[in-house]
Amino acid sequence: MDRKVVRKLKVTALIVATIFILFDIATGWLKALSTGTANSSIMRQGLFRKIAEIMAVLFGYVCEYVFPYAGIEVSIPFATGIAAYIVVMETASIIENLAVMNPHLGEILEKFFSREKIGVEEENGKHLEDKPDNSL
Repeated sequence: MDRKVVRKLKVTALIVATIFILFDIATGWLKALSTGTANSSIMRQGLFRKIAEIMAVLFGYVCEYVFPYAGIEVSIPFATGIAAYIVVMETASIIENLAVMNPHLGEILEKFFSREKIGVEEENGKHLEDKPDNSL
């Protein structure tokens, strides 16, 4: 594939993932305001998670660029794959936020975007992205 096309796809993947992240931040903030649960500590924690998502995509770009110099040949588009996963994950979160603000709209959206249809996994009824990170 032409290098310009590949570069454009990679930039587009980062832009699309960033748009979904920003939309999730906006809907999450509106949900918190509408339910009276706005909490600066939780919002700050969520913001750091979103920054980590963008950093993960950028890390994917770094891996794609640096690996060949280290003699590691890979044909996997790391950054694009990470960005695609983030878009799917954010789609589920945006729908959840909208459903809390407008349950009728949520019912309609969940028919089209059920977690099973968009591929977001659950473990014991709890969304994987909602699980606390105890690895520190």
